[in-house]
Amino acid sequence: MLRKRLLATVVVRQGWAVQSFGYRRWLPLGKPECLVENLDRWGADGIVVLAIDRGDQGPDLALLERLGALGLSTPLTYGGGLATAEQARAVVRAGAERLVLDSVLNKDPQTVKAMAAAVGVQALVAALPLVQASNGAVMHIKHRTGESAPLAQAVQSLIKNEQVSEVLVIDAEGEGHGRGFNTDLLAAVQPHTDLPLLAFGGLASAEQIRPLLSQKQGAGVLIGN
Repeated sequence: MLRKRLLATVVVRQGWAVQSFGYRRWLPLGKPECLVENLDRWGADGIVVLAIDRGDQGPDLALLERLGALGLSTPLTYGGGLATAEQARAVVRAGAERLVLDSVLNKDPQTVKAMAAAVGVQALVAALPLVQASNGAVMHIKHRTGESAPLAQAVQSLIKNEQVSEVLVIDAEGEGHGRGFNTDLLAAVQPHTDLPLLAFGGLASAEQIRPLLSQKQGAGVLIGN
């Protein structure tokens, strides 16, 4: 049986922790290290730091260095700017136990395999920001371009062949609004993988969380705002 986890999430943009709404509007919250230090005391099963604007800058190693200096007792997961196997190694050396991959899944699936060889499949989490179109179709959002398209065959193959250890399903429209998670997004991913699934976006109460964790593949939820 999967261990069910409650993961605290800090979204970082332009070096600051932000309250994010659908990845389209942001309100500043303060220094990421201040939030992370508080979360470390509050008993979460893990802390996930998502630097959403890194693009081609690579991972924010300076931020990770500051977080490492806090002496955290809570496992740390990092996502943002990861594009090479060497960057994956550097982030693990900086103190992150797990890595969230997004753009690289579409851009270069072979690099994902190289990352798995470098740091271990167990350290990799595939992030899938999804939206549901008016016709009910579930679409994969590419944050760099803003485009949406059906889940690419290459991405389907990566998760089907278990080149990552978990899949993070993101409700990109519900993120930040507290209306609950769109379970149709999980249902769209489940046929492609037997991997554990994490859910992020729109979660603001225990009543919204329980149905997600009760699912067979439901391994955990990420709580942000």
